[in-house]
Amino acid sequence: MEMDFRRRGLIHAHSYVAIRGYKALETVSATLNRTVSSGISGASYYTGTFNSVNRSPDGNYVAVSSRGNFYLTWEPGQPFWQPHNRTIARRIQNMGWRADGGLWLLVRGGGLYLSKGTGLTEEFEEVPVQSRGFGILDVGYRSKDEAWAAGGSGILLRTTNGGKTWTRDKQLTILQQIYTLFIDDSTGFVLGNDGVLLRYLG
Repeated sequence: MEMDFRRRGLIHAHSYVAIRGYKALETVSATLNRTVSSGISGASYYTGTFNSVNRSPDGNYVAVSSRGNFYLTWEPGQPFWQPHNRTIARRIQNMGWRADGGLWLLVRGGGLYLSKGTGLTEEFEEVPVQSRGFGILDVGYRSKDEAWAAGGSGILLRTTNGGKTWTRDKQLTILQQIYTLFIDDSTGFVLGNDGVLLRYLG
């Protein structure tokens, strides 16, 4: 099955088991309205659109609201997106999946948090990152132990112990750019302003 994100937050799920298998899941707005009408305390907190969407190798999704005040998750087989309040004081910048199935979370203004344990949880703990005051924009896990983080002014960080500690990659000499990182177990790319593209060589 493939997921297709289109306007107004509508998710189209395509199944190729049947020749014309097609199913449209509810819009994000419908999910939020359903949450509000359910009588959950603080449900009006959920409003806005997606700022970022990340997919795990298992087909799970995590999406951050445009305002950064909550996030939503979706797992294969679920009919609806599940909204979650942020448990951290600062607004969420970005979220994604670790190689062990857990979540990483970036907050605006800098700060990296990792979920406790593996799988979906709302409990996060901050890990120390020496980013020289620049915000981190994206994280990519190459394996359960190795991951890279990219941020403002060309900052590039690496961990080899699952995210417990991070060190700066001082070989990167291109400054005054903001980079975003995409990586898997064999390839990685850092994207920057003005069409700059860096490829991971090992």
